[in-house]
Amino acid sequence: MKLLEPWTYENKESYGRTLMRAKHNLLETGLFCDEALIKLLDTHPTDYIDVCTNDPDPLLYDRHVSVDFRGFSGADILDLVKRGKVYINLREAMNMHPDYEPIMASLIKELEQNSGIKENKKRCRGGILISSPTSITDYHSDTSRSNMWHLRGHKQIYVYPLTKKFLPDVAYERIIIGEYDSDESYHPSFDDDAVCNDLYGGEFLSWPHPAPHRVVNKSFCVSMVTEFTTRQTAYYNSIAMTNGLLRRHFNRNPVYIQNARLENLVKGSFGRIAGKVGARKMHMRKDFVKYALDPASELGVKPVSEPYERCY
Repeated sequence: MKLLEPWTYENKESYGRTLMRAKHNLLETGLFCDEALIKLLDTHPTDYIDVCTNDPDPLLYDRHVSVDFRGFSGADILDLVKRGKVYINLREAMNMHPDYEPIMASLIKELEQNSGIKENKKRCRGGILISSPTSITDYHSDTSRSNMWHLRGHKQIYVYPLTKKFLPDVAYERIIIGEYDSDESYHPSFDDDAVCNDLYGGEFLSWPHPAPHRVVNKSFCVSMVTEFTTRQTAYYNSIAMTNGLLRRHFNRNPVYIQNARLENLVKGSFGRIAGKVGARKMHMRKDFVKYALDPASELGVKPVSEPYERCY
């Protein structure tokens, strides 16, 4: 079975460079129905399952917070997602399970054929997102090149211009360093310059790295996201890592300049080494659990008596 619909010349030229959408047939695999999702929720390693909700505190930039899901079956969790305000990321589900891994491999092969771009299979991760009708994913930038493969439901993805206004250097550095998952620079007025993409099952969307974006779910949604770490994204991230360290530890105010080749080569090399020796772990924020699943709650969650660091 072909997983991708034929691409146009414009699709091929746009992929990885600008906003691009196309069609796919992943839903026909039968691996994303309720029964399959419940099985995944019951068998996927718990440390690779993120159950989150949107914190109502308007002063928080990182508004998605972890929810304790221990003690609940996959069927119970899926039911709470459908009627509450919860979303789940089954990280690397497409890489870990024997039913899904061949689909992932076939998808990458077809993606290479359609785009003409050789993908690094060893550095591609495929996660499955399961989202409540009222949940959102806050304004953020991905550290890898990401593609959204929408499977079920209706969601809107707002993609913003890749300029300093929408992604200041310091904001992306904070994501690379690990201080924030989302981008603190967002303002509602940014939506005037965004492209709003309505996605339904069977549609695929890609955008250039690291363009900011946010997601608003309009119904119960299931999607798959592929994240490709390429030579280009790794190089860009290494420079951001170096700039972030210079800003924090040496009181410098570095600026990313695309055409400063020698400077970028030095920073890229240093940032790559710094990442390998654990610079990100030194600055990474702790993941505190603030909610637990609660079938009696309208939102499907309740606050815990006292937040605690995630340990599962």
